[in-house]
Amino acid sequence: MHLAIDIGNTNTVVGVFKGATLKDHFRVASNRTMTSDEAGFFITGLLERMKIANEEIDRVTIASVVPPLTPVFERTAKKWFGCIPVFVSDHVKLPIKITIDQPDQLGADRIANGVAAFQKFGGPVIVVDFGTTTNFDVVDVSGNYLGGVLIPGPETSMTELARKAARLFEVRIEPPDRVIGRSTAGALKSGLFYGTVGQVDYLIEKIIAEAGFTNARVIATGGLADGIEKYSRHIRLIEPILTLEGIRLIGEMN
Repeated sequence: MHLAIDIGNTNTVVGVFKGATLKDHFRVASNRTMTSDEAGFFITGLLERMKIANEEIDRVTIASVVPPLTPVFERTAKKWFGCIPVFVSDHVKLPIKITIDQPDQLGADRIANGVAAFQKFGGPVIVVDFGTTTNFDVVDVSGNYLGGVLIPGPETSMTELARKAARLFEVRIEPPDRVIGRSTAGALKSGLFYGTVGQVDYLIEKIIAEAGFTNARVIATGGLADGIEKYSRHIRLIEPILTLEGIRLIGEMN
């Protein structure tokens, strides 16, 4: 079985694949002080719940954007599963071509998203990943990764706004009943949700125009993507495990 690990700034997601089938996946907060043994106990505990023995894991692939945790999970893979992990980067075999400036700076999660989207849907394709940042990743019809856009995610914006404005506070990010908020909380919810949707739609339109795409698919993923297709003019497909699927695909190629 294949262990796919997506180490993000806010959450770490662990998926267990049997072939191309995801058996289950789990999401926990990314703890930068975690030790390799703690990571091992965490993952093996999840496997026990699934009735999977450590010995059944024969492949580990890791996408990390948190440098302090990268060697931690590498040690975990070696000690607990006897695997030398594959790390997602521009230096491994990929089914797409990274054509940006300074490709070594491209986040592993963004590479995984581009790979999974192109393999699953072909190109041109735009992935919008809603997380700590909202990432836009663009792949053309020939499989060239053209680049993308990075903006603060809605939760990041909310936290920073509450920190800097003495009379404001954090609210749940969800679609409010009305755009015109009748309270401070209502106004914040409206601004964060509809502001994010409007910003995303505008950027998608600019990407399509600049790249000269026709019939581009727009895919949303990430922890805050669920339901966004009901409000966006361009997003029609939600793929919650797209990043894990990309990690799996890259691991199998390497």
